[in-house]
Amino acid sequence: MTMPNEPALVEITLEDGSCIQVRAVIADRVRGIDADGDPVVPLGTPEAPICRDDGAEYLYPLTPCCQASGKGSESSTGVVCRACYREVHIKYGGFSEVAVNVAEAGVEAEPQ
Repeated sequence: MTMPNEPALVEITLEDGSCIQVRAVIADRVRGIDADGDPVVPLGTPEAPICRDDGAEYLYPLTPCCQASGKGSESSTGVVCRACYREVHIKYGGFSEVAVNVAEAGVEAEPQ
């Protein structure tokens, strides 16, 4: 049973066959996971992505506590979770890279 304040989660399959659970409201934005296993999403909105000069998306990791972005703060690491304001590692205040991509959507398994 889900508590009223708990976000709905969905499972996403990655290219290596593993699965992660992410909040349903961001599931379509998740590009994969970084080397630490944190979901990675693009900066900006689907309608207005923010890209580098070469056209690639800027990607940032989501915090392990709330799957939210990091935010600068006056904490010992200098970064807190944007959702719960817990202090998080400095990595959540910067950009990241995908280590394992989300599996291609809509691909059916081959018949056996």
